[in-house]
Amino acid sequence: MKKTVLIISYSFPPMGLSGVVRTSKMAKALSKNGWNVVVLSATPKVYLTYDETLLQELIDAGVHIYSTPSKTPPKQDSSSPGWFERTIMRPMLGQVYFPDSAIRWKRMAIAAADGIMNEYDVSVILSVSPPLSNFVIADTIAERHQIPFILDYQDGWTKGITIDQPQKLRSSAHMKLEHHLLNRAARIFVPSRIAKEQMIKDYRFLEHEDVMIIPAGYDRDDLVGINQSSHVTAKLVIMHTGKADLSGQLPAFLQGFAEVIRTSPELQKDIIISLPGIVDGALTTLIDKLGIRDSVHQPGYIAHRALFEAMSKADILFADTGSMYQIPRKIYEYIAMQKPIAIMAPEHSALSRLIQESGAGLLLHDSGNASVGSFIRSMHASWKSGKLPKQKPGFADDYAMDNFVEGISIALTKAIRIS
Repeated sequence: MKKTVLIISYSFPPMGLSGVVRTSKMAKALSKNGWNVVVLSATPKVYLTYDETLLQELIDAGVHIYSTPSKTPPKQDSSSPGWFERTIMRPMLGQVYFPDSAIRWKRMAIAAADGIMNEYDVSVILSVSPPLSNFVIADTIAERHQIPFILDYQDGWTKGITIDQPQKLRSSAHMKLEHHLLNRAARIFVPSRIAKEQMIKDYRFLEHEDVMIIPAGYDRDDLVGINQSSHVTAKLVIMHTGKADLSGQLPAFLQGFAEVIRTSPELQKDIIISLPGIVDGALTTLIDKLGIRDSVHQPGYIAHRALFEAMSKADILFADTGSMYQIPRKIYEYIAMQKPIAIMAPEHSALSRLIQESGAGLLLHDSGNASVGSFIRSMHASWKSGKLPKQKPGFADDYAMDNFVEGISIALTKAIRIS
């Protein structure tokens, strides 16, 4: 008889973007690996994107999805929050709601979980963050129904952020709550070795086997029919996928690119920056202000499966992070494409280490215009001479989701046995 796992994920398909893809692919992999998978999610008031392809593959895999209703019909709006929401409302919500504003979902989620428990013989809960409120909700449901739960950190907590507060958290209230939840959890998943080391250092009661490294990985099915071989292009195409806004290092990269074009206008005919995905209006304004509109391609949101076809036509894939611990999920899809990967990230960060190991990395740790300009010129010179770095043979195979699903399955099974 199949064992049943309840996955708690505030955001889930049909919502698109990379924030939901890891959970979606994990649910699909577990279902294919012999688990009965039930997902409890919220219905957002606003969809940034709607991706029917992600939803359909879950239905085809036999995943059961329960979304709590929204008070108002959801609408699709790809525009990013304005200045007032970012600078006033979100910080205020972070003060009013603990650990974040998604805790308002708690009562509805618990009521829905009671119904799921009546319908399915749930053996274990897997809770995914962000938002952090998912962990609190999982703890409550687990206590209410006397079943074990596992915490899956896609980001850090006291070393990371909430959905309302972009600054790093070190408050005693957050650390006390995290201490309680880590004590209660049957297992903890983290995305990288550096995250595991830091968690064990911060919480000395954790043993080595309590914390498992489960990278986001990629789905081999997404590569079927995709041509991954290198091809000669008329222009150097540097592609950034996913949401593009003023956060992170992308604005600095574009500013450095604008400086390159200004000082070496002959390069403009050679380089295209491609931004498939949602591009924030403020970033579009910056692109126009920098005078690089003719060199920046904005095709809009591309459904997840079709995005791999788009990436196959890029020469270099670009990503960034300011975190020492977080590895953006799209990095594993970049790795799957076996393309050169350009990153802007802190030195010695988990992302820097991973990309260095790949052999195909182009790394920058300084966001100044001069440094970014040199970075872009170096990429152009390597492309022009046919000497862009190549990924180590077999490296991508190590990060396919099917390599991790067995470990996830074993952890879920052990959690059931020791409960």
